[in-house]
Amino acid sequence: MRNVVSFLVLLAFGFIVYAQFSEIAYKFGFAELKKVAVLENDKKIKVKCDAYAWGFFDEIKIENSFQKCINDYQAEGYTLIAGISTPVK
Repeated sequence: MRNVVSFLVLLAFGFIVYAQFSEIAYKFGFAELKKVAVLENDKKIKVKCDAYAWGFFDEIKIENSFQKCINDYQAEGYTLIAGISTPVK
C-alpha cells in the first residue's frame, strides 16, 4: 500500500513539474508552430504546403518558406482552397 501511495505522489509531482516546465519554456521562447495550406488546380489536382517547427526557431524564416511554397504553386495556376495554421504558443 505504501508503494502505491508513493507512486501516486511521485506521479502527481511529475505532472506538476511538467506543466510548470511547459509554461516556463513557452515564456522563454520555446514554442510550436504548425501551418498547412492545400492548393488545387483546374484539373482537381491537390498539393499541400506545410511548415512545422518545435523548440526555438526563427518564425520569420519559416513563414517566408511557407509563403514561398504557396506562391510557387499559385504561379503554376493553383488556387488556395484550405489553410490551417496554429499560432505560436
